[in-house]
Amino acid sequence: MRALSKYSPWQSEMAVTASLLKLDLLSDKKIVEYTHYLLDNEYYDHEMLSIIDDDPIYPRGNKEAFQRAIFNLGFPDINTEQAKWIYTYQIINKHNVQPENYNILDNGEAGLYYKFEEFFSYDNNLQDVDGFTNSLYCIDEAVGDKYMGYVQRGYNDPKTLFALKRDFFKICHLWLSRNQPRIKSIFEALYA
Repeated sequence: MRALSKYSPWQSEMAVTASLLKLDLLSDKKIVEYTHYLLDNEYYDHEMLSIIDDDPIYPRGNKEAFQRAIFNLGFPDINTEQAKWIYTYQIINKHNVQPENYNILDNGEAGLYYKFEEFFSYDNNLQDVDGFTNSLYCIDEAVGDKYMGYVQRGYNDPKTLFALKRDFFKICHLWLSRNQPRIKSIFEALYA
């Protein structure tokens, strides 16, 4: 998104990480892994030692210690509303550009429904995603039926599936366009 082009990938990563922590979407395992990642990339805060230490007196993956560590490392302090918008943005931004091969949306080990389960599971962290539900459901149902051998003309034939998949990426692009000013203002507030 052009609105965020003045921010480095590191600034975006810091905002996403802070958002996931604020929304309690980081498991203890992820906190430990990310702490190791930070240490491997020469980011250090003494609070990080209590997260990765094997000593039983320190609880592994301590969220409060991780919060203090990332704050001390200069990660932005994010409120809940900002965190929800950044969380939604990072999910949708991955699908802003239409791929040359739409097969990435086909059933594999997990269908599109499972990849975007957040849209269906009443995730109150997602913002302004009403238009996605029908599109995702139609694609997932049509692709699933196709793989089970139920190909119906006009429902899940190749031409219809292609149109459904193309529409999904259009919805992502429209969401980003519509919410660009809000996302831009959030990043401006975080990095002012």
